[in-house]
Amino acid sequence: MSRSTSLFFVLSLILGCILFKVKHEVVEIEQKISKTTQQIRREKESIHILRAEWSHLNEPQRLKNLAQKFLDITPMKTNQILAVSRDLDLKDDFARTLPRPHLATMKADE
Repeated sequence: MSRSTSLFFVLSLILGCILFKVKHEVVEIEQKISKTTQQIRREKESIHILRAEWSHLNEPQRLKNLAQKFLDITPMKTNQILAVSRDLDLKDDFARTLPRPHLATMKADE
């Protein structure tokens, strides 16, 4: 064999190995993309189901029935609202009439 023939043979052998390695990496990446696409599809289906469930759980009529069944509350009447407004002195600062929030602090209570 001539020297140029053996050089081309070795060069083609090296390029063939590199091409095989690149092809193998491409196949692995395609498999990862396929798995990721399937996972995204499953997650979108889960989100769709959860949104439908959320919509069902937040139906106003259903919430009203549950509130009537389990809570001992009734809607406010007009005379109750008027009684609260009469209790407020318009000369006082409105912010002082509101209940103060009780936040946890490290300082001693004043």
